[in-house]
Amino acid sequence: MTTSRLHTLRPRVVDLALTLLVACATVSIPALPADAGCGCQKPPPELAAIRPNATYAGTPITLFNSRFKVGTAYSVEFTSFTGTKTSVSATAVSRRDLADGVTKPQLVVTVPNMAIGPASVRVSSGKTQILALTDDAFTVVPLPVAVSQEVGSTSYPSFKAAIGRDGTFYLSLDMSAITLPRVFRAQAKGYPLTFTSNDVVFYNIQGFQMQLLNADMPGLYSVESANSTVDSDILGYSRHEFSTFYLQHEERQVHQVLDGNWHVDGTRHVDHDHLILAISGVLQNGADPRPGATPSFTLELDRFTLFQNGLAGVATGSSVAAIDIGSSATTDSYNSRTGTTGHQGNVLSNSLVRLSGSAVIDGDAKGAGFDLTSGADITGAMTPLAQPVSFMPVKTPDLLSDLGDVTLTDNQRRTISSGSYVARQIALANTSRLYIDNCTGPVTIYLNGPGGLTLSKDTVIETCDPNPEKFAVYGATDAPVTLSGAGTFHGVVYAPQSVISVGNTCEFFGAFVGQRLLATGTAKIHYDTALQGQ
Repeated sequence: MTTSRLHTLRPRVVDLALTLLVACATVSIPALPADAGCGCQKPPPELAAIRPNATYAGTPITLFNSRFKVGTAYSVEFTSFTGTKTSVSATAVSRRDLADGVTKPQLVVTVPNMAIGPASVRVSSGKTQILALTDDAFTVVPLPVAVSQEVGSTSYPSFKAAIGRDGTFYLSLDMSAITLPRVFRAQAKGYPLTFTSNDVVFYNIQGFQMQLLNADMPGLYSVESANSTVDSDILGYSRHEFSTFYLQHEERQVHQVLDGNWHVDGTRHVDHDHLILAISGVLQNGADPRPGATPSFTLELDRFTLFQNGLAGVATGSSVAAIDIGSSATTDSYNSRTGTTGHQGNVLSNSLVRLSGSAVIDGDAKGAGFDLTSGADITGAMTPLAQPVSFMPVKTPDLLSDLGDVTLTDNQRRTISSGSYVARQIALANTSRLYIDNCTGPVTIYLNGPGGLTLSKDTVIETCDPNPEKFAVYGATDAPVTLSGAGTFHGVVYAPQSVISVGNTCEFFGAFVGQRLLATGTAKIHYDTALQGQ
């Protein structure tokens, strides 16, 4: 059974958190306090003779044995499942073990170029064998897929994944280009692998378990049946804002990395960029995948933003209108890349889409139901929503710079430079102006107080870079987001617990996810289609 196979793969864990998820959404299990706050709050790897147990050529593995002597040279022989032998040499060193923090002798060797699949490992000194590991202990996986941050789809034809001795499917991912929130959908076209969320684990090349998909974390993942006899099931996965992780390593001295594994303050460093995806599935005929390399298939990888659905209201309930637009308020679209305007002011509601007065949705609408009064209009398609769409919760990361209360009025000006911050509230009144200097990097603000975000009168939030993802406001509470008066806002708001109100002559440029949208007056909401990769 796949479940029993998977249990042999997964180390025992104390904390199943995916750090920094929409900013650090975590499972409610205590994190290890020594590593808190930098994106490195992972339970340490288990003690093992070899770590990691799966990685690709060119990456280091570490071997442990009490008979290793520091300064002594050893021969390390890899034997692939095809029988090919490759030897490398290494000298034992004394280093701290990521598993228990104890300094001990160990061998660090680079995986040579060899056939993907299971491989045995033998360590010897002269004619004396020191360590022998069978090929169920280590698997060589294919070189990583370099995942682009650009929204869109990429096909990787003639792709082969590795299958371990126990039938586990492996591939590797280079996520170093991903610093903004992305939602991924992946499928093996031409390889009929079936699996559930309980069969999927993400590791990294250090051997840390990065994420299980059986956690109760709405919006983290999805598994869809292939509806095909020749293709795999479809895995959806969300990877969220990691600029905080980078800032805390580059700007905060305590999180600088000494040797790739440890920070200068003695805590563990976790590589979030180089991941190993392990799927303990079965083929559609019920058989386990055969160890070695899979047959060639086409890997399809789609990338989306958090705001791919347009303007989203997440509230559910038959009598609730998660999208409620009245008076003469309108939605339409523009594109911050091209400067063009359009008719894609799309909305999504987990409940009703309600329009009253002369309100117009200049675009498509998806909802559990539609309630339009005479004079209101949806110019595009009205599509019934079969089931609610899940959206990630927001948890404020540790160690962020605290802006406190950002309150401006009467022509006051304030600039916020690139970085990730926490604030109790943002409140702009009269003719005040908040300038977001995001040209050198994203500006991300987590609101965790009761005040939320308020714009009134002729206030302006102006950005240096028009890319809406480079100014993001995340709401960690149910505090309201209220945009009124004649103010303008450029950016994205992700506040799934908050009511977002846009009124009077206010203009919103970008996109949002909120509990509900209430738009009135002559408010104009312009969805940025650049968020869909257009």
